[in-house]
Amino acid sequence: MEQDYILIAKLNASSKQAFSDLYEKYVDMVFSFVVSLMNDSSVAEDITQFVFIQLWEHRKDISSQKNLPAWLYVTARNAAYKEIRRMLSMEKYVNYAVHAQTLQDAVGGGNIDSKIIRKELDSIIETFPASMKNIYLLRTVEGLSVNKIAENLQISPKTVETQLLRAKKKIKEKFDKFCKFL
Repeated sequence: MEQDYILIAKLNASSKQAFSDLYEKYVDMVFSFVVSLMNDSSVAEDITQFVFIQLWEHRKDISSQKNLPAWLYVTARNAAYKEIRRMLSMEKYVNYAVHAQTLQDAVGGGNIDSKIIRKELDSIIETFPASMKNIYLLRTVEGLSVNKIAENLQISPKTVETQLLRAKKKIKEKFDKFCKFL
């Protein structure tokens, strides 16, 4: 810690060598922490870089009396949570989840904990009215076309499309609420 005080004082004076020394000392710690939150090393690399960019940009505000590892952890945690919320609320991600060939495809290859997403998606689907749930599952799990679903259920293709649009809207609304709690 004594060495950190000296390095932080030099960092406050914009020493690139002090920044480099702090980076070398803490980069693995930050990266490991972010990987444990994100389960994705490429995203963790980006967030780790962001944390050290923040360190450089706020170098004059960091007191040598404060605990630098704690500052790095909090900055990394906040950046990781922000990234998780961004990934969850992205229109593209939700559209992918709704239109994927199977629910497993929708959550299996993501950058965030697929069990959490799968559980939330399953609970949303369980709230659907029976006819909407049936149509949605025939489309996403079975991979049937709108016309094939209409033919099997003896309803119009327009009804199938309407039910799928309503299901998509409900999923988006619920995911938006879910993201606010992360």
